[in-house]
Amino acid sequence: MLDARPVRGPLRRLRTQVDALLIAILLALPWIEIAGEPLLRLDVPNRRFHIFGLLIFPQELFFLWLVVMGLALALFFFTAIAGRLWCGWACPQTVFSDLFAGIARRIQRWQGTRPPKSVAPWRIAATHAAWLGCALVIGFHLVAYFCSPYALANDVLHGDASRVQLGFLAFGAGVSYLDFAVVRQTFCKFLCPYARFQGVLFDSETLVIGYDTARGEPRGKRGTTKGDCVDCGLCVAVCPTQIDIRDGLQLECIACTQCIDACNGVMAKLGRAPELIGYRALAATEGRRRTRLLRPRVLIYGALLAAVGVAFATTLMTRLPFELTVAHNPNSLYETLSDGRTGNAYTLHIENRDRTSHAFHLALDAPAGFELLGSTGSVELEPASSMELRVFVASSSAQQTAQAIAFSLEDLSQPGRRLSRPATFVFRPGGAGGSDGR
Repeated sequence: MLDARPVRGPLRRLRTQVDALLIAILLALPWIEIAGEPLLRLDVPNRRFHIFGLLIFPQELFFLWLVVMGLALALFFFTAIAGRLWCGWACPQTVFSDLFAGIARRIQRWQGTRPPKSVAPWRIAATHAAWLGCALVIGFHLVAYFCSPYALANDVLHGDASRVQLGFLAFGAGVSYLDFAVVRQTFCKFLCPYARFQGVLFDSETLVIGYDTARGEPRGKRGTTKGDCVDCGLCVAVCPTQIDIRDGLQLECIACTQCIDACNGVMAKLGRAPELIGYRALAATEGRRRTRLLRPRVLIYGALLAAVGVAFATTLMTRLPFELTVAHNPNSLYETLSDGRTGNAYTLHIENRDRTSHAFHLALDAPAGFELLGSTGSVELEPASSMELRVFVASSSAQQTAQAIAFSLEDLSQPGRRLSRPATFVFRPGGAGGSDGR
Protein backbone atom coordinates (compact mmCIF):
# COMPACT_ATOMS: atom_id res chain seq x y z
CA MET A 1 0.00 0.00 0.00
CA LEU A 2 1.15 3.54 -0.70
CA ASP A 3 1.96 5.88 2.14
CA ALA A 4 -0.61 8.43 3.18
CA ARG A 5 -0.24 11.83 1.58
CA PRO A 6 2.30 13.81 3.64
CA VAL A 7 1.35 17.11 5.20
CA ARG A 8 3.15 19.99 3.47
CA GLY A 9 4.85 21.44 6.52
CA PRO A 10 8.31 23.07 6.69
CA LEU A 11 10.07 19.79 7.51
CA ARG A 12 8.39 18.06 4.58
CA ARG A 13 9.41 20.86 2.21
CA LEU A 14 12.98 20.63 3.47
CA ARG A 15 12.98 16.86 3.08
CA THR A 16 11.68 17.14 -0.49
CA GLN A 17 14.58 19.44 -1.32
CA VAL A 18 17.04 17.04 0.33
CA ASP A 19 15.55 14.10 -1.60
CA ALA A 20 15.93 15.97 -4.89
CA LEU A 21 19.55 16.86 -4.09
CA LEU A 22 20.46 13.30 -3.08
CA ILE A 23 18.82 11.77 -6.16
CA ALA A 24 20.69 14.23 -8.38
CA ILE A 25 23.98 13.33 -6.69
CA LEU A 26 23.40 9.56 -6.89
CA LEU A 27 22.51 9.74 -10.58
CA ALA A 28 25.27 12.20 -11.51
CA LEU A 29 28.22 10.55 -9.74
CA PRO A 30 28.82 7.75 -12.31
CA TRP A 31 28.96 10.30 -15.16
CA ILE A 32 31.52 12.65 -13.61
CA GLU A 33 35.05 12.28 -14.92
CA ILE A 34 38.13 14.33 -14.08
CA ALA A 35 41.00 14.28 -16.59
CA GLY A 36 39.43 11.24 -18.20
CA GLU A 37 39.18 9.29 -14.93
CA PRO A 38 35.85 8.55 -13.18
CA LEU A 39 35.15 10.23 -9.89
CA LEU A 40 33.54 7.11 -8.40
CA ARG A 41 33.59 3.66 -9.99
CA LEU A 42 34.12 0.12 -8.71
CA ASP A 43 35.78 -1.25 -11.85
CA VAL A 44 35.74 -4.94 -10.92
CA PRO A 45 36.66 -6.35 -14.40
CA ASN A 46 39.84 -4.24 -14.49
CA ARG A 47 40.42 -4.62 -10.73
CA ARG A 48 40.49 -0.90 -10.03
CA PHE A 49 38.44 1.17 -7.62
CA HIS A 50 38.12 4.89 -8.32
CA ILE A 51 37.00 6.65 -5.16
CA PHE A 52 36.97 10.47 -5.32
CA GLY A 53 40.38 10.82 -6.94
CA LEU A 54 41.95 7.85 -5.16
CA LEU A 55 42.81 4.88 -7.36
CA ILE A 56 42.75 1.68 -5.29
CA PHE A 57 43.94 -1.72 -6.46
CA PRO A 58 42.84 -5.07 -4.97
CA GLN A 59 46.10 -5.33 -3.02
CA GLU A 60 45.12 -2.10 -1.23
CA LEU A 61 41.72 -3.16 0.04
CA PHE A 62 42.73 -1.92 3.48
CA PHE A 63 41.81 1.54 2.11
CA LEU A 64 38.26 0.31 1.43
CA TRP A 65 38.21 -1.29 4.87
CA LEU A 66 39.12 2.06 6.45
CA VAL A 67 36.45 3.83 4.37
CA VAL A 68 33.78 1.31 5.41
CA MET A 69 34.89 1.47 9.04
CA GLY A 70 34.76 5.27 8.93
CA LEU A 71 31.25 5.27 7.45
CA ALA A 72 30.06 2.81 10.11
CA LEU A 73 31.51 4.88 12.94
CA ALA A 74 30.03 8.05 11.43
CA LEU A 75 26.64 6.33 11.45
CA PHE A 76 27.12 5.36 15.12
CA PHE A 77 28.28 8.87 16.01
CA PHE A 78 25.36 10.72 14.43
CA THR A 79 22.88 8.09 15.63
CA ALA A 80 24.00 8.63 19.22
CA ILE A 81 23.37 12.37 18.77
CA ALA A 82 20.23 12.55 16.61
CA GLY A 83 18.80 9.03 16.33
CA ARG A 84 17.82 7.64 12.94
CA LEU A 85 18.73 10.78 11.02
CA TRP A 86 20.18 8.63 8.24
CA CYS A 87 17.02 6.57 7.83
CA GLY A 88 14.64 9.48 7.57
CA TRP A 89 16.72 11.88 5.52
CA ALA A 90 19.49 10.19 3.53
CA CYS A 91 18.90 6.43 3.13
CA PRO A 92 18.34 5.55 -0.58
CA GLN A 93 15.50 3.27 0.50
CA THR A 94 13.62 6.24 1.96
CA VAL A 95 14.64 8.73 -0.73
CA PHE A 96 13.54 6.60 -3.70
CA SER A 97 10.44 5.33 -1.90
CA ASP A 98 9.42 8.97 -1.47
CA LEU A 99 10.00 9.53 -5.19
CA PHE A 100 7.85 6.56 -6.24
CA ALA A 101 5.08 7.49 -3.80
CA GLY A 102 5.10 11.10 -5.00
CA ILE A 103 4.76 9.96 -8.63
CA ALA A 104 1.75 7.82 -7.75
CA ARG A 105 0.04 10.61 -5.80
CA ARG A 106 0.48 13.04 -8.67
CA ILE A 107 -0.76 10.67 -11.39
CA GLN A 108 -3.66 9.35 -9.31
CA ARG A 109 -4.55 12.87 -8.17
CA TRP A 110 -4.73 12.40 -4.43
CA GLN A 111 -6.70 15.09 -2.63
CA GLY A 112 -6.53 14.09 1.05
CA THR A 113 -4.23 11.94 3.12
CA ARG A 114 -5.57 8.74 1.53
CA PRO A 115 -5.87 7.59 -2.10
CA PRO A 116 -9.15 8.20 -3.97
CA LYS A 117 -11.86 5.58 -3.49
CA SER A 118 -11.62 4.70 -7.14
CA VAL A 119 -8.77 5.27 -9.59
CA ALA A 120 -9.20 5.02 -13.33
CA PRO A 121 -7.44 1.97 -14.82
CA TRP A 122 -5.43 4.14 -17.16
CA ARG A 123 -4.08 6.10 -14.19
CA ILE A 124 -3.01 2.87 -12.50
CA ALA A 125 -1.33 1.74 -15.73
CA ALA A 126 0.35 5.14 -16.08
CA THR A 127 1.59 4.90 -12.49
CA HIS A 128 3.24 1.53 -13.07
CA ALA A 129 4.67 2.73 -16.40
CA ALA A 130 6.25 5.71 -14.65
CA TRP A 131 7.55 3.45 -11.88
CA LEU A 132 9.05 1.11 -14.47
CA GLY A 133 10.72 4.04 -16.23
CA CYS A 134 12.26 5.20 -12.96
CA ALA A 135 13.34 1.64 -12.16
CA LEU A 136 15.10 1.39 -15.53
CA VAL A 137 16.96 4.65 -14.85
CA ILE A 138 17.96 3.50 -11.36
CA GLY A 139 18.99 0.06 -12.65
CA PHE A 140 21.13 1.63 -15.36
CA HIS A 141 22.94 3.83 -12.83
CA LEU A 142 23.47 0.91 -10.45
CA VAL A 143 25.36 -0.85 -13.23
CA ALA A 144 27.10 2.42 -14.14
CA TYR A 145 28.86 2.40 -10.77
CA PHE A 146 30.77 -0.67 -12.03
CA CYS A 147 31.45 0.30 -15.66
CA SER A 148 31.53 3.38 -17.87
CA PRO A 149 28.00 4.80 -18.28
CA TYR A 150 29.04 6.34 -21.59
CA ALA A 151 30.12 2.99 -23.04
CA LEU A 152 27.11 1.24 -21.51
CA ALA A 153 24.64 3.76 -22.95
CA ASN A 154 26.31 3.54 -26.35
CA ASP A 155 26.12 -0.28 -26.32
CA VAL A 156 22.47 -0.26 -25.30
CA LEU A 157 21.43 2.39 -27.85
CA HIS A 158 23.22 0.64 -30.72
CA GLY A 159 22.14 -2.87 -29.74
CA ASP A 160 25.70 -3.96 -28.94
CA ALA A 161 25.12 -4.72 -25.25
CA SER A 162 26.22 -8.19 -24.19
CA ARG A 163 23.98 -10.67 -22.44
CA VAL A 164 25.87 -10.02 -19.21
CA GLN A 165 25.23 -6.28 -19.47
CA LEU A 166 21.56 -6.78 -20.30
CA GLY A 167 21.24 -9.28 -17.47
CA PHE A 168 22.63 -6.86 -14.91
CA LEU A 169 20.48 -4.03 -16.26
CA ALA A 170 17.35 -6.18 -16.03
CA PHE A 171 18.28 -7.35 -12.54
CA GLY A 172 18.94 -3.79 -11.30
CA ALA A 173 15.69 -2.48 -12.80
CA GLY A 174 13.68 -5.42 -11.49
CA VAL A 175 15.02 -5.10 -7.95
CA SER A 176 14.45 -1.33 -8.00
CA TYR A 177 10.85 -1.73 -9.16
CA LEU A 178 10.10 -4.45 -6.61
CA ASP A 179 11.76 -2.55 -3.78
CA PHE A 180 10.51 1.00 -4.31
CA ALA A 181 7.10 0.24 -5.85
CA VAL A 182 6.06 -2.78 -3.79
CA VAL A 183 8.22 -3.38 -0.70
CA ARG A 184 8.89 0.26 0.20
CA GLN A 185 8.93 0.91 3.98
CA THR A 186 8.17 -2.74 4.65
CA PHE A 187 11.92 -3.15 4.21
CA CYS A 188 12.49 -0.66 7.04
CA LYS A 189 10.05 -2.46 9.33
CA PHE A 190 11.11 -6.07 8.84
CA LEU A 191 14.36 -6.37 6.86
CA CYS A 192 16.65 -3.44 7.73
CA PRO A 193 19.27 -4.62 10.27
CA TYR A 194 19.91 -1.08 11.47
CA ALA A 195 16.47 -0.92 13.08
CA ARG A 196 17.35 -3.95 15.18
CA PHE A 197 20.53 -2.62 16.77
CA GLN A 198 19.61 1.07 17.01
CA GLY A 199 18.67 0.52 20.65
CA VAL A 200 22.31 -0.26 21.42
CA LEU A 201 23.36 3.10 19.97
CA PHE A 202 20.65 5.19 21.66
CA ASP A 203 20.69 6.48 25.21
CA SER A 204 18.29 8.65 27.21
CA GLU A 205 19.84 11.81 25.75
CA THR A 206 19.67 10.87 22.07
CA LEU A 207 17.41 13.19 20.09
CA VAL A 208 14.53 11.15 18.68
CA ILE A 209 11.01 11.78 17.39
CA GLY A 210 8.99 11.82 20.57
CA TYR A 211 5.53 12.65 21.88
CA ASP A 212 5.23 14.93 24.90
CA THR A 213 3.05 12.71 27.08
CA ALA A 214 2.88 15.14 30.00
CA ARG A 215 1.47 17.85 27.76
CA GLY A 216 -0.67 15.74 25.44
CA GLU A 217 -2.40 13.45 27.91
CA PRO A 218 -5.13 12.81 28.69
CA ARG A 219 -6.02 13.01 25.02
CA GLY A 220 -9.52 13.53 23.72
CA LYS A 221 -11.78 15.82 21.75
CA ARG A 222 -11.22 19.53 22.07
CA GLY A 223 -12.79 20.93 25.18
CA THR A 224 -13.39 17.54 26.83
CA THR A 225 -9.91 16.95 28.31
CA LYS A 226 -6.99 18.97 29.57
CA GLY A 227 -4.43 17.36 27.23
CA ASP A 228 -3.37 19.11 24.04
CA CYS A 229 -3.74 15.96 21.90
CA VAL A 230 -7.18 15.93 20.29
CA ASP A 231 -6.73 12.33 19.09
CA CYS A 232 -7.21 13.29 15.44
CA GLY A 233 -5.07 10.36 14.29
CA LEU A 234 -3.32 12.40 11.62
CA CYS A 235 0.12 11.48 13.00
CA VAL A 236 -0.70 7.81 12.39
CA ALA A 237 -2.29 8.48 8.99
CA VAL A 238 0.83 10.15 7.55
CA CYS A 239 3.34 7.69 9.06
CA PRO A 240 4.88 5.58 6.25
CA THR A 241 5.35 2.63 8.63
CA GLN A 242 1.86 3.08 10.17
CA ILE A 243 2.93 3.34 13.81
CA ASP A 244 1.49 5.53 16.56
CA ILE A 245 4.32 7.68 17.87
CA ARG A 246 2.22 8.41 20.95
CA ASP A 247 2.92 4.85 22.11
CA GLY A 248 6.59 5.71 22.53
CA LEU A 249 9.72 5.13 20.47
CA GLN A 250 9.44 2.04 18.27
CA LEU A 251 11.98 0.33 16.04
CA GLU A 252 9.70 0.90 13.02
CA CYS A 253 10.10 4.69 13.35
CA ILE A 254 12.45 5.96 10.63
CA ALA A 255 12.49 9.58 11.87
CA CYS A 256 10.92 10.94 8.69
CA THR A 257 9.30 13.80 10.72
CA GLN A 258 5.97 13.58 8.85
CA CYS A 259 4.14 13.21 12.16
CA ILE A 260 5.77 16.42 13.40
CA ASP A 261 4.44 18.44 10.47
CA ALA A 262 1.01 16.87 10.78
CA CYS A 263 0.72 17.56 14.51
CA ASN A 264 2.12 21.09 14.24
CA GLY A 265 -0.47 21.85 11.58
CA VAL A 266 -3.28 20.72 13.90
CA MET A 267 -1.83 22.66 16.85
CA ALA A 268 -1.65 25.81 14.71
CA LYS A 269 -5.32 25.49 13.77
CA LEU A 270 -6.24 25.03 17.44
CA GLY A 271 -4.10 27.97 18.56
CA ARG A 272 -1.89 25.75 20.69
CA ALA A 273 1.87 25.59 21.03
CA PRO A 274 3.71 23.48 18.43
CA GLU A 275 6.09 20.57 19.07
CA LEU A 276 3.64 18.29 20.83
CA ILE A 277 5.50 15.79 18.68
CA GLY A 278 9.07 16.83 17.98
CA TYR A 279 12.76 16.10 18.25
CA ARG A 280 13.51 15.59 21.91
CA ALA A 281 15.52 13.43 24.29
CA LEU A 282 13.83 11.13 26.78
CA ALA A 283 15.80 12.62 29.69
CA ALA A 284 14.62 16.14 28.85
CA THR A 285 11.01 15.02 28.33
CA GLU A 286 10.95 13.36 31.75
CA GLY A 287 12.50 16.45 33.34
CA ARG A 288 15.52 14.62 34.69
CA ARG A 289 18.16 16.90 33.17
CA ARG A 290 18.94 19.01 30.14
CA THR A 291 20.11 17.21 27.05
CA ARG A 292 23.90 16.95 26.86
CA LEU A 293 25.58 16.85 23.48
CA LEU A 294 28.95 15.74 24.81
CA ARG A 295 28.63 12.55 26.81
CA PRO A 296 30.71 9.34 27.05
CA ARG A 297 28.97 7.48 24.23
CA VAL A 298 29.34 10.38 21.79
CA LEU A 299 32.94 11.05 22.82
CA ILE A 300 33.92 7.39 22.33
CA TYR A 301 32.34 7.19 18.88
CA GLY A 302 33.90 10.54 17.97
CA ALA A 303 37.35 9.45 19.15
CA LEU A 304 37.15 6.20 17.17
CA LEU A 305 35.98 8.07 14.08
CA ALA A 306 38.86 10.54 14.44
CA ALA A 307 41.33 7.66 14.87
CA VAL A 308 40.12 6.01 11.65
CA GLY A 309 40.37 9.37 9.87
CA VAL A 310 43.96 9.86 11.08
CA ALA A 311 44.86 6.29 10.08
CA PHE A 312 43.38 6.83 6.62
CA ALA A 313 45.19 10.15 6.13
CA THR A 314 48.50 8.72 7.38
CA THR A 315 48.23 5.66 5.17
CA LEU A 316 47.35 7.81 2.19
CA MET A 317 50.25 10.20 2.76
CA THR A 318 52.79 7.36 3.06
CA ARG A 319 51.36 5.39 0.15
CA LEU A 320 53.61 4.90 -2.85
CA PRO A 321 51.87 5.17 -6.24
CA PHE A 322 53.61 2.04 -7.50
CA GLU A 323 54.09 -1.55 -6.40
CA LEU A 324 56.54 -4.37 -7.05
CA THR A 325 55.99 -8.06 -6.39
CA VAL A 326 58.61 -10.77 -6.96
CA ALA A 327 57.95 -14.43 -7.75
CA HIS A 328 60.64 -17.08 -8.16
CA ASN A 329 60.32 -19.30 -11.23
CA PRO A 330 58.41 -22.31 -9.84
CA ASN A 331 59.52 -24.64 -12.65
CA SER A 332 63.26 -24.19 -12.15
CA LEU A 333 64.94 -23.40 -8.85
CA TYR A 334 68.30 -22.81 -10.51
CA GLU A 335 70.11 -23.24 -13.80
CA THR A 336 73.71 -23.69 -14.80
CA LEU A 337 74.85 -21.14 -17.34
CA SER A 338 77.35 -21.82 -20.13
CA ASP A 339 80.03 -19.89 -18.26
CA GLY A 340 79.58 -22.08 -15.18
CA ARG A 341 77.64 -19.55 -13.12
CA THR A 342 74.38 -20.38 -11.32
CA GLY A 343 71.26 -18.58 -12.45
CA ASN A 344 67.77 -18.03 -10.99
CA ALA A 345 64.75 -16.80 -12.96
CA TYR A 346 62.20 -14.38 -11.47
CA THR A 347 58.96 -12.80 -12.61
CA LEU A 348 58.48 -9.19 -11.50
CA HIS A 349 55.02 -7.65 -11.47
CA ILE A 350 55.19 -3.84 -11.56
CA GLU A 351 52.13 -1.62 -11.08
CA ASN A 352 51.76 2.09 -11.68
CA ARG A 353 48.89 3.12 -9.39
CA ASP A 354 49.06 6.77 -10.30
CA ARG A 355 47.00 8.73 -12.85
CA THR A 356 50.16 9.86 -14.68
CA SER A 357 52.92 7.99 -16.49
CA HIS A 358 56.02 7.07 -14.51
CA ALA A 359 59.50 5.87 -15.39
CA PHE A 360 61.19 3.55 -12.92
CA HIS A 361 64.69 2.27 -12.37
CA LEU A 362 64.99 -1.41 -11.52
CA ALA A 363 68.06 -2.56 -9.61
CA LEU A 364 69.35 -5.63 -7.83
CA ASP A 365 70.46 -5.36 -4.20
CA ALA A 366 72.83 -8.28 -3.64
CA PRO A 367 76.42 -9.06 -2.54
CA ALA A 368 79.32 -8.88 -4.99
CA GLY A 369 79.27 -11.56 -7.64
CA PHE A 370 75.56 -11.25 -8.45
CA GLU A 371 74.38 -9.78 -11.76
CA LEU A 372 70.93 -8.82 -13.05
CA LEU A 373 70.32 -10.07 -16.60
CA GLY A 374 67.39 -9.62 -18.96
CA SER A 375 66.59 -6.03 -17.99
CA THR A 376 67.88 -2.64 -19.06
CA GLY A 377 67.12 -1.29 -15.60
CA SER A 378 64.61 1.30 -16.93
CA VAL A 379 60.85 0.67 -17.00
CA GLU A 380 58.12 3.07 -18.12
CA LEU A 381 54.44 2.53 -17.37
CA GLU A 382 51.29 4.30 -18.52
CA PRO A 383 48.79 5.62 -15.93
CA ALA A 384 47.00 2.93 -13.92
CA SER A 385 48.74 0.11 -15.75
CA SER A 386 50.92 -2.87 -14.92
CA MET A 387 53.42 -5.16 -16.57
CA GLU A 388 55.23 -8.43 -15.95
CA LEU A 389 58.97 -8.49 -16.43
CA ARG A 390 60.99 -11.71 -16.57
CA VAL A 391 64.54 -11.28 -15.32
CA PHE A 392 67.49 -13.53 -14.63
CA VAL A 393 70.04 -13.25 -11.83
CA ALA A 394 73.42 -14.93 -12.21
CA SER A 395 76.00 -15.61 -9.50
CA SER A 396 79.61 -16.74 -9.67
CA SER A 397 79.67 -17.65 -5.98
CA ALA A 398 80.51 -21.25 -5.10
CA GLN A 399 78.49 -21.33 -1.88
CA GLN A 400 75.74 -23.92 -1.46
CA THR A 401 73.32 -22.20 0.95
CA ALA A 402 70.51 -19.95 -0.26
CA GLN A 403 71.29 -16.24 -0.42
CA ALA A 404 68.90 -13.40 0.41
CA ILE A 405 68.75 -10.76 -2.30
CA ALA A 406 66.32 -7.97 -3.12
CA PHE A 407 64.92 -6.10 -6.10
CA SER A 408 64.44 -2.35 -5.79
CA LEU A 409 62.25 -0.01 -7.84
CA GLU A 410 62.85 3.74 -7.81
CA ASP A 411 60.64 6.46 -9.26
CA LEU A 412 62.85 8.49 -11.58
CA SER A 413 60.54 11.52 -11.33
CA GLN A 414 61.17 11.68 -7.58
CA PRO A 415 64.57 10.24 -6.73
CA GLY A 416 64.54 8.72 -3.30
CA ARG A 417 60.97 7.41 -3.61
CA ARG A 418 61.89 3.78 -3.65
CA LEU A 419 60.63 0.40 -2.54
CA SER A 420 62.43 -2.91 -2.14
CA ARG A 421 61.12 -6.47 -2.25
CA PRO A 422 63.10 -9.46 -0.94
CA ALA A 423 63.81 -12.65 -2.85
CA THR A 424 65.85 -15.81 -2.37
CA PHE A 425 68.63 -16.99 -4.65
CA VAL A 426 69.05 -20.78 -4.74
CA PHE A 427 72.44 -22.35 -5.53
CA ARG A 428 72.98 -25.75 -7.13
CA PRO A 429 74.09 -28.45 -4.71
CA GLY A 430 77.80 -29.22 -4.85
CA GLY A 431 78.81 -25.81 -6.15
CA ALA A 432 80.39 -25.61 -9.61
CA GLY A 433 80.29 -29.32 -10.19
CA GLY A 434 76.59 -29.72 -9.32
CA SER A 435 73.81 -30.78 -11.68
CA ASP A 436 71.22 -28.59 -13.34
CA GLY A 437 68.10 -27.98 -11.22
CA ARG A 438 65.57 -27.88 -14.04
